[in-house]
Amino acid sequence: MPQLASRPEDEVRHALDVLAAADLATIERVMSSPGTDVPAEFFVAVRDTLVHRRATDVLASAMGSLATAVDPATARAVQATENVWRQIDTEFGLLSSSEVGGLLGARGANRTYAADLRKRGELLGAQRKNAYVYPGFQFDHNAGAVRPWVTRLLELADEQKRSAADVVMWMMAPTTYFDGDRPVDHVGDTERLLSVASRSWGIVW
Repeated sequence: MPQLASRPEDEVRHALDVLAAADLATIERVMSSPGTDVPAEFFVAVRDTLVHRRATDVLASAMGSLATAVDPATARAVQATENVWRQIDTEFGLLSSSEVGGLLGARGANRTYAADLRKRGELLGAQRKNAYVYPGFQFDHNAGAVRPWVTRLLELADEQKRSAADVVMWMMAPTTYFDGDRPVDHVGDTERLLSVASRSWGIVW
């Protein structure tokens, strides 16, 4: 019996299935290797396709495990939030407890130091993937210190029953109070940052 010729789209799907087993870091190393004669745009397209496929698989698996259906709006909101967390990690870093301890000069990068500050309301930390992470925008990295507005901002958030994660998302969201800038773009202006927070959260300043 003659073998049926495969369709181009089937060949593409098979190639993607093979590539799906590859480590994205390996693909990126190949992209940056000198003498690579394949256009960079090709590797970028492959990487982006793999990321999309893996994200789709993970989301589908998570949603399939739920007893009830997830409406599209909720799925989009969850993905949007995840994208913000990734943006923070790329732009400012999401520090671990040990990294915070090292930055602030705790002995031996004490893991409990960050937790103690967080529990006292002196450090912005939110739980992510079963661990607390600390957005890098709240630190003066040159001085090795927490920025002066952090404690007061967390107090304002607590008054309005806003969680630490809510504060993180607010810091990254453009607002008309800053003429379209994000609050995080003004971390060096303590008074204005707190004033904008109080107004946007409905607190009399």
